[in-house]
Amino acid sequence: GNKKRIADEIINHPQNYHIYEGLSTLTNISRYDLPDPEVYRDFFRLNPLYEFKKLSETCTYFRGCPITKLDVAIAYDLPELAGKYKKMAESALANIESKGAADGEPETKGSGKSTKS
Repeated sequence: GNKKRIADEIINHPQNYHIYEGLSTLTNISRYDLPDPEVYRDFFRLNPLYEFKKLSETCTYFRGCPITKLDVAIAYDLPELAGKYKKMAESALANIESKGAADGEPETKGSGKSTKS
């Protein structure tokens, strides 16, 4: 019963344990990313806090830590992927526009005239 009592105390009074303040100091987390405290209460009523593994227990020697992989993916991999996608989209759009210009269509919208001489 002691684990349950402590978990209930943390869930019902997170401000006493500086839960939100601690999360807001982490990299890549803003206060706007955090749901309303009532959402957390509902979640932890269904999924007891004391049944979760410590993050350190999810790490392995060969695979590393999942939380580190997630942080790297958010901080580096996702922005890199978005940048590549943007370049590909811009290149495809430029190809479409140049093909349209080669077919005699005007390059600029609305003017009705080609900008090529």
